[in-house]
Amino acid sequence: MPTKKAAPKASVKKQATKKAAVKKPVAKAAPKKAVAKKAAKATKAVLAPKAKPGGIALIRHYNFTVNQPYKLEAGAVKKSPVRKGPAALKVTLQLEPKEGTSLVYHPTPGFTSLEPLLAQLSVLAIVWNTGSQTIDLDKVELEYKKGNTTIKKDVFLPSDQLIIDPGFGWAWQNSRPYHENGDVVFLDTPLPTQVKLSFYFKNYSSTPVTSTQSLKPYTQGLALPFKAADFAKDEFVSGYSMHGGGDQVFAYDFGVRGYYKDAWSDLKAGKTDWAKNENYRIWGRPIYAMADGVVLQFDNKIPNNWKPDGTDAGLKKQKDELWGSFTYGGGGNHFYIRHGNLVALYAHMQKDSLNTKFTKNGATVKKGDFLGLAGNSGNSTGPHTHVHVKTYKNDAEPEGGFFRSLLFNNGYAIGQGNYAKPGSNVNWSKLQNQGVPGLKSKACFVHPSEVHPYCAYPTNWGEVAKHGVPESSYQTEFDKIWPCGYYPIWVDAYDVAGNTFFNAIFRPSAGVQWVARHNMDGTKYQTEFDTWTKQGYRLININSYLLKGKVRYAAVWIKDNSVGWFAYHGQPLDWHEANFAKNAKAGWVPANVSCVSVGGKIYVSALWEKKNTGGFYLRPVMSLKEFVDAFEQYTNKEKFKLVYLDGYTHGSSPKLSGIWYKNQPNYNTWWEKYHLSFNQYQTEYNNMLNSGFLTRCVAGYADGGVARFEGIWSK
Repeated sequence: MPTKKAAPKASVKKQATKKAAVKKPVAKAAPKKAVAKKAAKATKAVLAPKAKPGGIALIRHYNFTVNQPYKLEAGAVKKSPVRKGPAALKVTLQLEPKEGTSLVYHPTPGFTSLEPLLAQLSVLAIVWNTGSQTIDLDKVELEYKKGNTTIKKDVFLPSDQLIIDPGFGWAWQNSRPYHENGDVVFLDTPLPTQVKLSFYFKNYSSTPVTSTQSLKPYTQGLALPFKAADFAKDEFVSGYSMHGGGDQVFAYDFGVRGYYKDAWSDLKAGKTDWAKNENYRIWGRPIYAMADGVVLQFDNKIPNNWKPDGTDAGLKKQKDELWGSFTYGGGGNHFYIRHGNLVALYAHMQKDSLNTKFTKNGATVKKGDFLGLAGNSGNSTGPHTHVHVKTYKNDAEPEGGFFRSLLFNNGYAIGQGNYAKPGSNVNWSKLQNQGVPGLKSKACFVHPSEVHPYCAYPTNWGEVAKHGVPESSYQTEFDKIWPCGYYPIWVDAYDVAGNTFFNAIFRPSAGVQWVARHNMDGTKYQTEFDTWTKQGYRLININSYLLKGKVRYAAVWIKDNSVGWFAYHGQPLDWHEANFAKNAKAGWVPANVSCVSVGGKIYVSALWEKKNTGGFYLRPVMSLKEFVDAFEQYTNKEKFKLVYLDGYTHGSSPKLSGIWYKNQPNYNTWWEKYHLSFNQYQTEYNNMLNSGFLTRCVAGYADGGVARFEGIWSK
């Protein structure tokens, strides 16, 4: 029998019952002007216009740059976090991405909101040779804890590129091939808080240069560069955290996918030719500023790309003839915009589509300003939108900083594999300063809106309430409400002529962690009860009802330990009444007393709480006439407030269970409406809400083969 008090524990939010090892070195990240310019011309991994089954464009990368070591800059080592090697090995390390004293990783939600958090870790180390002898980096080992388990990863190192001459540095990064899992470290919960890097050099294998760094998530989020109003029904942004390596490891190539003829496709409805830019859904979509900022650099006159043949020679021909002469031509028509301490590249837009209001260095933009139209220009083999961010170095070097995660503070994402068709999964993950989840061949749909894609109601109401919802459609209705930012405080079910219906009241859920379940038998309810109470949730609503003649339970829990409570379910009425005096004497007050009649016997499910109500009355079995009499006595004469009603059928007659409190918050003015038809209840509901009242209770029951409703409102 569940009799537990709630205790605090982990965070979970649910809906109703359905409810690395490392890569080869890169030189692009050094804050040197010459290197930065070369890197900028290869800013892009490319989107090939070749389709695989399912209608999604394949993506590949072409790198036009040559890796180069860095000349040791006077004072650079002094400015860097320093880790010294053995006495005979003169080595210091500069590590990125760092915020304060910690390395930062790229956090994402799960591929659905029911899955645990994920993260990716990529570390750039510039290895400076401050000695007089050439050194040879043979191996890098990365070590971290997953729970109590130590994870060690050896990185891939091409030996011919990690021989570092005196006075030079070389950049190493655990990275990945384009859209491959590669050597980025994929993390899942429990996320580590520390990482150890060990650099092994030839002839010094027993004395590695080590650095232990604290780890934390990167937290700076920007808005998605799209708006939901620009997309049709069943059409979403497509992308994921699986860009190329190096300083674009956490960049994105965004497309658009829509549902047409039972399949998702990047192409517009009815289009089949992947060689035409205009056939892509992303082509011509507006791109918006992700935050307030200042324009550092732009191009608006780079020709739109033709279809390349996919060979290196074909891609080079495109570069030579279309964009190679531009300083930052790899980005095509683009903006570099400084957003505070970050610089964002918005790349590959259509020629002459940039907003001329901002085609001036130093122009100020506001979050949400229109920038240009998605296209296919620069180092790109198909229409898409590329975005990435780096730290700001100076106005003249937009690519001069270090890579950072591009995180989003709005929108929702879900794995494409978890959303086989429109409306198939309500559990989209809200992006809360997080990246879009990504694994090889596992992209996401992204809904660029503050509002959940399932939300069917305004998000600023004081409540959403439904009555008389058939059991077969209750989950569907439920899933239209909670994504708008509401949670159920009241669930009531009743049956009429063998058919079950639901009434429910929802309140704004900001800051509330909650769980709701329905259609549970006694065993399932006990399991859910045990699960959530162990995690610090307390029961706030329980209802028993009949579904096809079988007893079922609906319940709501919230994470809270501010109220002492206990509960039981499915107990015979005489057991409940035998324990009533003991519970009341101990200071417990009934909050819910739901009854159901099976085989001519009444069974009780009850929730008791420790609170001061100044006294209470509980009547679990009342005929309609007895309820009228009780209301006259307790309410009209003794001035108690009716706070709870539950309806059920016993024999062939409707019965009510009711609770009155002497004192109850938010009951300065209140009304109870009695024995209403469906339409009468709706009229009263509308009148009450228009007068500023909130619904405290709605109970349904059968009388003469039709549904009747009781409602309580107060303010």
